[in-house]
Amino acid sequence: MVLEEPISNEPPIQVTTMSSSSEQNPNFNFNTQLPSTTDKPLITLNITAQINEKLTPSTFPQWRAQFEALLIDYDLLDYVEGTLQYPSSAGIAADELRKTHWVRQDKLILSAILASTSPSITPLIATAKTSHEAWKKLQTLYASQSRTRAMQLKKELTLIQRGNRSITDYIHAVKALADELAIIDHSISDDDLTLYVLNGLGPDFLRDCSAY
Repeated sequence: MVLEEPISNEPPIQVTTMSSSSEQNPNFNFNTQLPSTTDKPLITLNITAQINEKLTPSTFPQWRAQFEALLIDYDLLDYVEGTLQYPSSAGIAADELRKTHWVRQDKLILSAILASTSPSITPLIATAKTSHEAWKKLQTLYASQSRTRAMQLKKELTLIQRGNRSITDYIHAVKALADELAIIDHSISDDDLTLYVLNGLGPDFLRDCSAY
């Protein structure tokens, strides 16, 4: 005689696993409902926790540096740079799912950009359809300002003098100008930085050093 196991009327138990990365980093959320054909889960950026201040007309270099670092950390920089474009193939279910995933992730990035701008900046990019379009508008808008600021900083480096400051304070002042140039993509070489430092020390200091 064969004993049959009783049939349970309870629904089967579904087990959902969560990536350990989401537990270690609470600043972004994984969407667990994504189709298996996509390579990555959707990532929602927590701008409030990760960007120190909103973009204003005078803070673009600092804002961009923070936002780029955030995108690089989550492997999303290709969206704003336009190198990861909307999938062009069509007709295959997997491709359609990838298109949907691309649109949703790009909209999340665009939303983060809009949320991190001040009220005076938001209208300038409010019509952008993609994160790349918004990013490009901001870069174009502030490119001329960056060039003007770079010229001003280089002039300050040329004219800076040690004066009554200690050597440490003087070098810190020169380094601060060089760091700001680097933020706006106008880095100077170590050799040029050394020349700026020596130029501002004055002949008396250099003469005293040569005596040893």
